[in-house]
Parts: sequence; structure tokens; C-alpha cells
Amino acid sequence: MRRLVIFLTLIILIGASYQLSQLAQGWHHVVSGAPGELVYVSTFDGFIEDWEQYDERNTAKIEDGRLQVYLAAEGRIVYSAARPYFQNFDLTVEASAVEGSEDNAFGVIFRQRDRNNLYAFLISSNGYYTVERTVNGSAKPLSQWHPSPAIQTGMNAVNRLRVVGFGNQFQFFINGQQIELCVPNNPNAISTVGVQGECMEGEWVTTLTDDSLRYGRVALGVKADPAIDVTVAFDNLVVYEPLPF
Repeated sequence: MRRLVIFLTLIILIGASYQLSQLAQGWHHVVSGAPGELVYVSTFDGFIEDWEQYDERNTAKIEDGRLQVYLAAEGRIVYSAARPYFQNFDLTVEASAVEGSEDNAFGVIFRQRDRNNLYAFLISSNGYYTVERTVNGSAKPLSQWHPSPAIQTGMNAVNRLRVVGFGNQFQFFINGQQIELCVPNNPNAISTVGVQGECMEGEWVTTLTDDSLRYGRVALGVKADPAIDVTVAFDNLVVYEPLPF
């Protein structure tokens, strides 16, 4: 009887250890600091092991002091993610499309858990921007593509992108100018921008509120039409602990 009890106890302990190991795979150290404190920086001149690099049909590589992401295939956003996880963040990075068509899309991915769960703030070389969300593999624009004079257009033009996330609220900036988002009144719908610039079935906001993803990695990436090859270079990424909105 005693041996049976010991055997059953061992089985329970092994099962508990396995469950804890499975849970631990989902645990991540979230980088944070005092409000306004610099918590992460990457100039892509050193410590390059922090960033994903691969050389396939799509590539992400650090070369000449910049992170370069090349998209040659249709599908989801192609990106390179940094190792640290963040909850609250004030992120700024320089981005420029160096090869391909101006009809492109590139920018900052944030609160990335995996390829099926992330947010993306994207601009195009012909002067448009959008914010989208992917949850459990289902992608949805949170604000439709809209033109902005803040964007430096054309190939090789450098644009300074900034995303601030605090709790479930987010703000977006292009070259120092805060931008507005056309957000639908119905969270399950998709808003559109009218010919006169009105936000149809929604409202223009400077702060996006969304509870879907509460922490994750930051990444830099490209998204484009399948017929278009695009290479985008990123540099001088800095992350501060944000001040509350």
C-alpha cells in the first residue's frame, strides 16, 4: 500500500512539473522602467543577436548598420522581432523603403506574441498610413488606409515612426506629428473615410483603445502586394517607458 501511495505521488508530481513547464513556455520577462526612462535601444551596429535574422525567399538581415527586411511573397507581414517583451512603451524608429514599388506597406509591429497575434502601424511610400490588428490569425484594419502630408514620400525617404502604448491605449506619430485614426463606432465593423474626409460610421480619434493584446515584442516589417518585391531599411530604434496619457 505504501509503495502504491509513493508511486501515485510521483505520478502527480511529474504531471505537475510537466504542467508548470508548459506554462513557463508562455512566461516572458517584460521590460519596464520609471516613466520617461530609456529601456531599450538598437542602432543595429552591435548586439545584433537581439533580432531575428533569416535568409529565405523573404529575408531579414542586419547589414551596413541597418535592419533590412525584404518581402518577395504574398501573405502576412514579414518582420524581424526583437527579443525583449514590453507592456507599456514609447517606441521610435527610422524607416525607409530602399527597393521596389512606392505602393508598399512597412512599419512597426508591437505587442507581437507570434505571427497570429500582433498589432501593426504601417505607412506607404506614396503617403498613406493604417493600423491593423491580428488576433488568433484573423487580421482586421482598426483604421483604414488614409493619406497624410506628414509622410515623406518616394523611395529612400526616411520617415520617423513613433508608437506609444500604455495599457489598452495607443497613440501614433509620423515625423513628430500625431495622426488621427478613423475608428468605427461598432467594434465589430470596419469604418471608411468619405470623399470629403469624413469618418463614415465612426469617428476620428488621436488615441486608439483596444484590449486584445496586453504585452508582446516589438518588430519591424514589410507588407505588400504579391506582385511587388520590397526592401525596407530600419535604423535607430529607441524605447522609453511612457508617461501616462
